[in-house]
Amino acid sequence: MIANLLRSLMMIFVAATGVATAIADDKPSGSTIKVVQGGESHLPADKCRKMIVGPGVNQPDPFPGYNGMVGWSCPVRLHDGTMYITFSAGYWHGSPPTPLTDEYIQHLTKAGLPLDLEAPRGGRAMITVSKDNGMKWSQPKALIDTPYDDRHPSVRELSNGTLICSFYTFPGPLAGSREVDPSKGLRVGFIRSFDGGKTWEQQPRRLPPVFMSESPGNNAPVVELADGSILQVTHAFPKLNREGKTVVGVFRSSDGGTTWEYLSRIEADHKLFEPAIGRLRNGTLIVVVGSDRGLISRSVDNGLTWTEPTPLFSKFHFFAPSLVTLSDGTLLCIFGARNKNGNLQATFSTDGGQTWIAPSQDHGFRIDQTYGYSESCLMPDDSVYLTYLDDGGHSRKGAENNAIWSLRLRVRDDRSGIELLPVHGQNIRQ
Repeated sequence: MIANLLRSLMMIFVAATGVATAIADDKPSGSTIKVVQGGESHLPADKCRKMIVGPGVNQPDPFPGYNGMVGWSCPVRLHDGTMYITFSAGYWHGSPPTPLTDEYIQHLTKAGLPLDLEAPRGGRAMITVSKDNGMKWSQPKALIDTPYDDRHPSVRELSNGTLICSFYTFPGPLAGSREVDPSKGLRVGFIRSFDGGKTWEQQPRRLPPVFMSESPGNNAPVVELADGSILQVTHAFPKLNREGKTVVGVFRSSDGGTTWEYLSRIEADHKLFEPAIGRLRNGTLIVVVGSDRGLISRSVDNGLTWTEPTPLFSKFHFFAPSLVTLSDGTLLCIFGARNKNGNLQATFSTDGGQTWIAPSQDHGFRIDQTYGYSESCLMPDDSVYLTYLDDGGHSRKGAENNAIWSLRLRVRDDRSGIELLPVHGQNIRQ
């Protein structure tokens, strides 16, 4: 009764102000792992994956500051069958515009990059298109090129056919201060297409500067609710310094991405990074957050309030999760990991995120040994098409030889594991 009263009061407050702080739901929020044996794919990733962009494969036209570094991609399949992959391109793991501060130059020196590079507008967000379910991809072109490093563009198609791309801009560290002006720092932005991706807005619409920064955790695309509103989750610094713990910020747009408002936040007793959001068929929202073992939070009131985040796995380095809901409601989570079962792994739930199926309490089903950072989209046969990074681009060699891979997988019909599926028109780098 008390929890319901609190929720009612919170809804009245939000109706008046548009702002909410998350409170715990009164339903159990814990998750458990159901261990199954023999759930790994019978095919290895190197027999299934296809390179979308990489050394000698479908490179963007040269531009100032580009040396081969590509990454942070996202695929989407439209209702008419058109597919797009969006990604970042630049010179390093982070590619802010030159000239650079002495501090950032030291990072590049350690990575072995040349110090005479010129990138007056930093990295760019790129896009490539396929009309044949991913067999062939067009040469990438610029999606948007702001004066800063444009990172991790992620596209989703809304129910009215509008395409909305979320990304964030990285201006680089500011000389003489570790504080960042919210109006100039890491900022989440949105651009839209109203003609199926042929043309895009070029003036980003920004999240309100509620936090020190709304990024760099918006690697996940938006999610659309039943009423047509859309939500974006980010990780954010709640104070104007880097000593505070990061939280998950939840933002809402009720007009198709034209304007955005702060809705709520998800907090824990430690830092939260790189959240992903998914929506179940019953309307429940699930947020999975990168942490030392993965955390899960739920909302049953369209993101107004959230359960306390609870661990998913036993302790290991869990990062950059992504979520996709299959046609029967199964929720698939693909994530990066640092453990014995590979860097890119998966787990799934058939009961709304309460129970997760995996081969162990401390790792998921193996997908590939590469760096990770995957996003995915659902295909007509209920398989999942995903793209991911070959390398993080932290070194000069890594940046110059990085690649974006794709493959398909499916969750087995008996829900006992996953299978990797060959991608047509493969171009495999051995």
